[in-house]
Amino acid sequence: MTAGLILLCGLSCFFTSFTDSFRDKDGNVCYGLATLNGLWVIDGSGTLPSESAAKYRLRFIDFVHAFLSILVFAAVALFDQNVVNCFYPAPSRQAQEMLTALPVGIGVLGSMLFVVFPTTRHGIGFPLSAN
Repeated sequence: MTAGLILLCGLSCFFTSFTDSFRDKDGNVCYGLATLNGLWVIDGSGTLPSESAAKYRLRFIDFVHAFLSILVFAAVALFDQNVVNCFYPAPSRQAQEMLTALPVGIGVLGSMLFVVFPTTRHGIGFPLSAN
């Protein structure tokens, strides 16, 4: 059950990396999913002109962010002692050292890459910028 929950949460981290939001002509916030052609509006309440939709196209950096999001989520999950005890009830000394150092290393690497390659997406649940 723990593995299923972690997998479901990891997929959620991956999926939300491809969501974005915009304000329609009435000022309402609309959410969408990035595709190769532009933004596909999820709720269908707003429409996005095709010339504006192009700037929301799916890019390579979106996949990098999705992969890094999964890695950072895994690092956070490995910080929880209950999760570690579930998967490794009696780890060896070397495994214990790796389980202690790996989340920190993933967190530092992920943070550095998120700073170097920031995203411009405003996914579901994230505030819109003034731009």
